[in-house]
This record gives sequence, structure tokens and C-alpha cells, in this order.
Amino acid sequence: MSSVDSKLYLFAVNEAKEAVALDGEGKYRQAINKYQRAAESLIQFIKYNKNPIMIERCKAQIEEYLERAKILKSHLSGTRPKKYSSSSPSQGKIGPSEGKEGGNSEGYSEEEQELLDMISGTILTESPEVKWKDIAGLKNCKQLLREAIVLPIMKPELFTGARKPWSGVLLFGPPGCGKTLLAKAAATEVKATFFSASSADLLSKWLGESEKLISALFKVARLRAPSLIFIDEIDSVATKRGSGSESGGERRVKTQLLSEIQGMKSTEDKPLLVLGATNRPWDIDNAMLSRFQKKVYVPLPDLEARGEIFKIHTKGVNTALDADDYIELGVRSEGYTGRDISNVCREVIMIPIRELDMSGILENSDQKVEVRDITVDDFKKTLKKVKPMVDKKELKRYQTWAEEFGEY
Repeated sequence: MSSVDSKLYLFAVNEAKEAVALDGEGKYRQAINKYQRAAESLIQFIKYNKNPIMIERCKAQIEEYLERAKILKSHLSGTRPKKYSSSSPSQGKIGPSEGKEGGNSEGYSEEEQELLDMISGTILTESPEVKWKDIAGLKNCKQLLREAIVLPIMKPELFTGARKPWSGVLLFGPPGCGKTLLAKAAATEVKATFFSASSADLLSKWLGESEKLISALFKVARLRAPSLIFIDEIDSVATKRGSGSESGGERRVKTQLLSEIQGMKSTEDKPLLVLGATNRPWDIDNAMLSRFQKKVYVPLPDLEARGEIFKIHTKGVNTALDADDYIELGVRSEGYTGRDISNVCREVIMIPIRELDMSGILENSDQKVEVRDITVDDFKKTLKKVKPMVDKKELKRYQTWAEEFGEY
């Protein structure tokens, strides 16, 4: 069996195991999807496998998985399925009340619950607990997001007639500057449902599944409005169309995403906003850029913000630093992103532990251990070793693009 064959077979086995588990838990829609995936993988597997015994065994499994999926579909649609044998993959029967037509305890209809199940394993739906105060600096970005997201939901009576809130906002800038944190803080501020999807979440190797997933995401967001759909690294799924490396599947995904954003309807009582984030805004298709009425540049942290970031990432750790020391660290870390400073802090707060470990003190479990305070000298030494990841040439490119398409 070749490596490709074995991967296909192992994938099918894992999908079937997950299907059985979901089937046993009564999560029939998700189980149907897993049974079908397992069957499709085995179909591909037997195309390349030459072992007749293995082929016959796989054919029997394919038939079994598809039959179980058919029975579950019949049950969910309200029709009476034929009684399944005790050797079914789930090793169990469907109860009379499980999967019943007409909704569930949360008040969703059967169709709505199906959409929720579709994105539950792929798209993260959460209520983030990030506040504005957790983000140092970026005052202009915070104000723009308040105008686009927070105020229309808090004070909908102010946004009537021609004064309508934006339905699409694009955050762009160097990596590690707080784009994701800004999105989470905005959702927390208004207690909106936060949908977080990356390009990996939206893309699937199965024909047509990506388009279905995108459609389901926007439908669920409308059901749970007020909602904020955050698409990280949106340039990965919205590159310029017509490039030589573009496949038919990628083109269909872009078209579906464009269609959903264009047709998105946001009302006063059910506001819906799409927030995209990218480190490469110049790679995004022009049609997609036009869907984002507001383009916000998220720059490197300024001097004051850098000092605050050092404080945030050393919170709860004993330090021997005063206000002047944080100002000095802010000066020394010019050109660093928030993520760079976070990495510096993580390295520094481990220095006292490393010293204790190298001295052998930690080997004696009975000995009381005292950890020294971290000092400004620890930071100075670490800043010489940990360098910023964004160079001046790249920063200039962001600033040029911001001047042409976005705003500060």
C-alpha cells in the first residue's frame, strides 16, 4: 500500500470513528457528513488499490456508511426509515424524541439547527472577553471601530436615513499589531456574537463544500445577530482573480464570498458586520476591496503604547521597574510590534527561573524557592537578542498603500 493509499484509508477510518461517536451522541447531521466523507475517501482509495480482498472489504464499508447516512437523513426529514440492523456503525437506535422535527430546546428550527451544526466544527463562535483597556494605544483604530460597530448597536436611533453604519471594515497592517484583538474587543463591547473564521476554515478539498460553508456562516450570523464575522488573513481567500495559479474551486469560493458580503442585509434590530484582517492588502481582489467601505491601517505601536505593552505582558510577575524604566523600554523597542514585545517579555520572565534551574536549586523539592524580581537590565539584554520582525521597507509599503486606499 503506497503512502497516498494509506493516508486515504486512515482518513476514512478516522472519519468513520468520528461518525460513530457523533451518531451515538445523537448529533445526526454531523454524523451524516462524516459517514459521507468516509465513504468518499474509500471510493478514492479503491481506485488506486490492487488488493481484491481489500477492495471488497472497502465496498462493504462504503455501502454500510452510505446506508446509515441515508437512514439518518430519512429520520431527520420526518419519514419512517427501515429498521437498521444491530451491526450498524453506531451500534445504537434512534430514540423517538431525538432529532425530532420542529426545533430544539434553544428554539431553533430544524433548518437553522442544521446550519449551526454545519459550522460548529469549523468556525469558532464565541463571546470574547477582550476589553478596549486590554489593547495598548491604537486610539484612532478604536474610535473608528466604535463608529462602525459599537455605536450603531448601542444607539441605533442615531443611524437612520442616510446615516447608515458601515457593513464592511478591513483592518490591515504589519502582523502582530493587534488586528484580531481589536475585532474581539469590539464584539465584547456590544455583546455581539463573534464568528472567527480563517482561510483554512473556509476552504475545503471537497467539491462545493466551501461555498456551502460560507453560505451557512452568513445565515447563522443573521440568525444570531447582532453578529460580527471576523475573517482573518482574508487575502488568502480573496486574491486577485484571473491569476495563472487560480483554480476553478478558488474562483467559486471568491464568488460566493463576494456574493454573501454584497447581499448582506443589516437592520437596526439585527446589525451584521464583516470585519476582515490582512497583512497583505495589495493582494486582495479589487471587487473584494470595494465591499469594505472602511479600510483602517493598524500601525506599529507608538512610544507610549510600547511602554504599556511591556506592563501588560509582565502583569502578575514581580518586577523592579518604575515608570521611567518603562519609558526607556519603549524607546529601546522602537520598530517592534506588540507580538515582538510579548515575545521579549516571555523570554525575560523566564530568566529568573532559568537561573534557579541552572544553579541546581530546583532539584531539591523540599527547599523553599524564592524567585528574584526581573530588572530593566534583563530587558536590555533580551532586546539585543530578540529583534523586530518587520523591516523599514515593508513598513513603507504599508504606509504607501494606506495613503492610497485606506486611512490612518
